[in-house]
Amino acid sequence: MRHTVFALALTTLAIIISQLQAQIILDEVMSRDEQKKTGVANLSSTQKVALEAWLNNNFVLKSKEEAEAPQTELSLSINIDNGQKLELSDNSLWEIAPGDVPTSAVWITPFPVKIAPSGDPNYPCLIINPNSGVSVKARRIPSQAEAPSQTP
Repeated sequence: MRHTVFALALTTLAIIISQLQAQIILDEVMSRDEQKKTGVANLSSTQKVALEAWLNNNFVLKSKEEAEAPQTELSLSINIDNGQKLELSDNSLWEIAPGDVPTSAVWITPFPVKIAPSGDPNYPCLIINPNSGVSVKARRIPSQAEAPSQTP
């Protein structure tokens, strides 16, 4: 009985803290049907709290607008300077992290890509080849229209 009360109190406390920090709470972000399909419905309260903690440490919950927005299909358009820079189908230009240039140097266009956060402050994005799972760290080079004016 004590163990159950403790687990319930721990679960409640974790939910309250999670709500204050706008974090992922499985019962709020997944339908009952989704929980059944993925096996989340079979987890104990303690296991759900542990999974929520792991998700919150490793992922960011998308807003409804982000989740519902249509995803633009991106592809690699031009490999520049032997992989030092990549231009994508949306005309965005990306500088590749020096350590990843040997990987991007052999990328032959065109193929689909996805952009995701890298966790690296110097190269904050990953350009991912979803076919192979291979990725390179990159930072976007602002276009001339986005670049700040250089007039004195």
